[in-house]
Amino acid sequence: MIDTEEFQAKVVRLQTALSDRMRLRGATLERQLRRAGRRLPRRQRRAGQIILGAQDWMAHPKLARVLDMSGVNNAFTDMHRYLDTLDPREARKTAVLRLLGGIVLNLMVLGGLIYALIRWQGAG
Repeated sequence: MIDTEEFQAKVVRLQTALSDRMRLRGATLERQLRRAGRRLPRRQRRAGQIILGAQDWMAHPKLARVLDMSGVNNAFTDMHRYLDTLDPREARKTAVLRLLGGIVLNLMVLGGLIYALIRWQGAG
């Protein structure tokens, strides 16, 4: 059995890691995981669901005694292991580069269409 204060401390640490590493806002862990959505791999989404289920069970003293804490601890470990690999600065840089790449591609398509329109008008 785990102490509820220790469990809540782990939840708070996970919330801080989610807000720092993935820039997820939310008052509760459930809201943060919902906002993460598919940005989290399937294994981490399952780990998040295990943690949320354990959070519900920890609210009841009798249910907290029968909770499989090894599975919950593994879920916390999986989440932190994944979040430690993320680099927020690299994610921001990638987002900016993708945005700029999309703009450049759209400008190239527009330039090609304008060129085709000019050639068509000149030939007709």
